[in-house]
Formats: sequence, C-alpha cells, structure tokens
Amino acid sequence: MSSKVLGFGVVGLGMGMSRAGTIAQTEGAKLVAVADLIESRRKAAAEKFGCDAYEDYREMFDRDDIDVAMAMTPSGLHADVGMEAAKRGKHVITTKPMDVSLEKCDALIKCCEENGVKLLVDFGERYGGMNKKIRRAMELNALGKVYLAELRMKWYRADSYYEGWHGTWALDGGGSVMNQGVHFVDLLQWFMGPVDSVIGHYGVYGHQNCETEDMTAAIVKFKSGALGTILTTTTYNRKQQLSMIEIHGEKGVIGRGPDVWEFVGEEPVIEVPPGPGSVIEDAIRVINEGAIPAVDGYEGRKSVELNLAIYESAKRGTEVKLPL
Repeated sequence: MSSKVLGFGVVGLGMGMSRAGTIAQTEGAKLVAVADLIESRRKAAAEKFGCDAYEDYREMFDRDDIDVAMAMTPSGLHADVGMEAAKRGKHVITTKPMDVSLEKCDALIKCCEENGVKLLVDFGERYGGMNKKIRRAMELNALGKVYLAELRMKWYRADSYYEGWHGTWALDGGGSVMNQGVHFVDLLQWFMGPVDSVIGHYGVYGHQNCETEDMTAAIVKFKSGALGTILTTTTYNRKQQLSMIEIHGEKGVIGRGPDVWEFVGEEPVIEVPPGPGSVIEDAIRVINEGAIPAVDGYEGRKSVELNLAIYESAKRGTEVKLPL
C-alpha cells in the first residue's frame, strides 16, 4: 500500500459517527473533519476524534487536506453532497443507497468522471468473507443450473423511527426495500447477475407515520433464467431479526444468514482472494493503487434501479422490464 495518508471528511453524523470511527482506526486514513447541522453531534465528534467540525459541509470541502468526502446524509442528498465534493477535486464515498433516483445517481457518476475523481458506494456486505465466497462460487458455476434465489429481510422499526426523514419519498426514496433491504438487494444482484424483469407489491402494514412502505414483496426474473424472491419488512416485532439470502440449483444450496454450504457429491474448492475489509480500506486501495472499487457508481445504481422497478410494478399492477 502506498505510504500516502488520505484525509477524510464525513458529512452527516448519524451513522456517520461510526464511519468516522472506522476512518480513525484505519491505517492510511486520517479523519480531518466532520460536518453536521446539529451542534451536539459536531461537538461529540470533535471531542472523540480530535478532528475539526463544521456546520456547512461546503466550507469543509474547501480544505486542501481533505482527499475523500463521505456522504452519510439522508439518502436523497447523497448526490448533491457528492457533486459538491467532486467539483472541488475530492474523491467521493456515499452510503447506501447511492441516491433515491436514477437521474441523481447518473448525475453524480457524470460529475465524478468529469472532475477526475473516484466514486465508491458503501455496501459493507460486499466485504464480508461469506458473501465473497458465495460470489466466487457463482462465478465458477459451482451450483450448475441455478433455479431460485431467495432474499428475506425481516426487521423491526418502531413508529418513532419514522418521525424524521425516514420513510419519506423525498429523502429516503422508499422504505423497507430501499433503506434497510438495499444492502441485500445489492448482494442478490451481485450473486445472480443482471435482472430481466420484476413483479412487485408494497404497502404500509404496521406503522402509522410511514409515508413509503414497511413491507415489500417481489418476484424477480434474472437474465440467466433463474427466479428470485424479495421480501423485506420493518414490522417483524421479534428480538431475533432475520437477514438471509439462499440460492439453490442442480448441484447444491449456498447462502448466508444462516450460512448454508451444501453440495451434491464432492464439494468444490472455492478460494477467495484477499481484499479490503471496509469501504475505507477500499478507497485507500483504489486511490493510491488504481484498484477497481468493490462498488463503483455503476454498480451502486443497480440496486436503486431494481427497487424503483419494484415500486413501478406495484403502481402499474404489471411486470416491469429492466433496464428502466
């Protein structure tokens, strides 16, 4: 790894506080500054990490010692923050989803390319060992003909969760599938490849103040010929939450959450090459060494497109083909 230490600036200190901690603990990265509209959050971060803090993220981006900007704001602001950074020559990391519309995703991709900076989308599940092993197995056709991939994400969120921007179309872009489930939608496509079409349904079943949806169900047809199912909800009022993807085909069954690794006959040898353990490590590798990001802008927009297709299918009451 290059000896150049990269300076990071984090915008948004909700989940951004944990990412700031990751930056502070990662070799080759330095947390230079944070920005947030809430003063108490700014003070807490400055005290904890010994970094500078700003109310206006644009002012923070004017610093010469920030190489990478991380957008941890509400989803509908990711592209706006990212483009302000890119125009100042900063590399960009957005949290998931990349943004809430394909137009904004594409605008951010274009802006980063025009300004010669890298763009990464923080899908942390891509760095997990079991997920990388499943991906490699699929690349090697270890299951032979694949029949079905199931995604089930059953979580719980109280009504209080939706008192702010969560569950709004403008800033969250959706509900259980666009916010919580998008991690697993990304994995599903990473494992299974391109989507041909989708039939979807969504609604609000267990909350009083959610504008978007707290449950989504969809049937996916992949271009490979396999079927997929997606179920996401934030109404699962149980201590043990569920997040699983399971894939089966003619030669076996593999999956995660719980881990499944069973084959008909001899088990194939699947070797996973070493790689970064977080998007911060990934950014250092990409910027200093010219590596390919685990999730660049084009990869990051795929889960947004599929989720929007699910919503569109539900609205039309018909199957929707991809690309949109």
